Amino acid sequence: MSQDTQPNDASVSRFIDLRIPLWGVICVGGTAAFFIIGTWFTAGQTAKDVNELQITVKAGNQQVTTLAGEQALLRFRLENLEGEIRAIKAQPVQVPAVPSTTTTTRRFP
Repeated sequence: MSQDTQPNDASVSRFIDLRIPLWGVICVGGTAAFFIIGTWFTAGQTAKDVNELQITVKAGNQQVTTLAGEQALLRFRLENLEGEIRAIKAQPVQVPAVPSTTTTTRRFP
């Protein structure tokens, strides 16, 4: 016994084993490798998906622009036609100057 320890001392010292078992190291390494590889391929697929999405959005934007131009042209034409209709309705009705061919006396059977 050492001088610091008394035979009737209630404190018990314990030794902690800090060795890591090989199966634990292999499991942690495999899990880390699986995670890194999975992340690598997922990031690659995500990049491809984003590129495809950008192409789709650009095509959609072009279609929307084309449709907006066509709609503006149709509105312009419709407004012109409505203006012409209003102008025609506003004109007085012209009666032809041809004399009537009906007689003033009528015969009744």
